[in-house]
Amino acid sequence: MDYFLIKQSGTVTIPKDTMAKDTSSEDPSVRIMQNVSSLDQFDYISQEHLISDPLKQLLEQYLPEQFWRPCVFVDTQKQEMKTFWFLPDLPYVPKKVVTASNGIPAAVYVDAQDFAKKAPAILLIHVSKGMSFLVVHLSVAESILRRGICGLEIIRLNRYDND
Repeated sequence: MDYFLIKQSGTVTIPKDTMAKDTSSEDPSVRIMQNVSSLDQFDYISQEHLISDPLKQLLEQYLPEQFWRPCVFVDTQKQEMKTFWFLPDLPYVPKKVVTASNGIPAAVYVDAQDFAKKAPAILLIHVSKGMSFLVVHLSVAESILRRGICGLEIIRLNRYDND
């Protein structure tokens, strides 16, 4: 099956949530920052897997009935704000993940009987170095491209067909 790695394109510095004690909290994360408009060029911020409203609307079609926790960036001087959403927990683990020497996923294998039943078209891959990566199926990647989602790169993973 065809899967693609989603990477953030470009860099942006976002403030950490100094009030957050529990990352599984359902409370919104509110962060004060200058120049909130700098976030307009991003629909995906990989540091915390933050998703913009347009990208969230797309992903909700593939992840029904998920809880999306908001992260609000506020510029108190300009009285502007921008809302992103934390990617919800995705419990499905692919049958096999092949990583490159730098720890980035190079291929994923999802059992055919799992696909569209247990396995969502959106995967959050955790690798041994403590990092996690967003991986999407071809159908999601095509939808992202059609909608003009910005601030991300879509990189095709190698095809993995061995059991």
